[in-house]
Amino acid sequence: MAGLAACGSKPVQPPPVVSQSQNFMAQGMVAYNDNRYAEARGWFGRAFAEYRSVDDQDREVDALMDLADAALQEGDVPSARDSIKQARGILALHPVAGLPERLSLLEAYADLQSQDPAAAIAVLDPLLAETGAGADLQRAALFARTQAAFDSKAADAPQWLAKLGKGQDDLDQARLERLQALTASDAANAAGLYASALHRYQLHYYRPGIAAVHEEWGVLLLSQQKWAEARDHLQRALDVRLWMYDGSRSARILTQMQQADAALGNADAAKQDGIWSDYLKNGGDPSKSPVAPSAVTTPSPSN
Repeated sequence: MAGLAACGSKPVQPPPVVSQSQNFMAQGMVAYNDNRYAEARGWFGRAFAEYRSVDDQDREVDALMDLADAALQEGDVPSARDSIKQARGILALHPVAGLPERLSLLEAYADLQSQDPAAAIAVLDPLLAETGAGADLQRAALFARTQAAFDSKAADAPQWLAKLGKGQDDLDQARLERLQALTASDAANAAGLYASALHRYQLHYYRPGIAAVHEEWGVLLLSQQKWAEARDHLQRALDVRLWMYDGSRSARILTQMQQADAALGNADAAKQDGIWSDYLKNGGDPSKSPVAPSAVTTPSPSN
């Protein structure tokens, strides 16, 4: 009997629904952290279905917020808004402290992506006034508010930028340098800031940042009529966005490339840019080019 007692009781195994949903969320975060957002959305969606099957509303909201976040990273604003709406519906009857603020931040970023900075500001100002919000959320909201000020060409944009202070880590500093480039005193200063931000993003293999820097730098060069340099940066931005399966931002970049190609006198390339952009705007597959294969190289997305 003593020998049997020494063996102890068997460990309790979690039921399959628990272990599966936890695994789905973990796999989703692995994909998310590698910027494979379409794959991450698939995992988060499976986790959400598992949580809903056992009426675990707290975790349903967690999965919905991750779905919204990944959708925004992939440039899919309508899907992000749908997930946010579902989460708010659950929280209306089943409140959880701290989650409404996170949803508000996601809504603000959706507004920014929809080129509606006024709507973003209406969400962000009350959020920034909320003293109980966590430091990370406040920092993200301040970045978003500063971006909204620049997007709306507000006179107080430099003041918002000053509130950000110094960068807290490499990625934070890179985001700060991108905003600083918007107020640079000359083209060389802006280029230096973009180059520094790009280097920081590349050190961390952070694809959204890499693509954003190239696009923003390319747009600046377009304004300076440096067509060849602009096109080079825009092409590099496009390559990364297509890898991430980001159709909406890829379409925007192609429209900008069309301007550069037209200015360079490459009418065929400009036409193909327009065809491809329209294809993506109409829901085309970012992994497939609608133009001649010899005219453009389309990287295969990872998901």
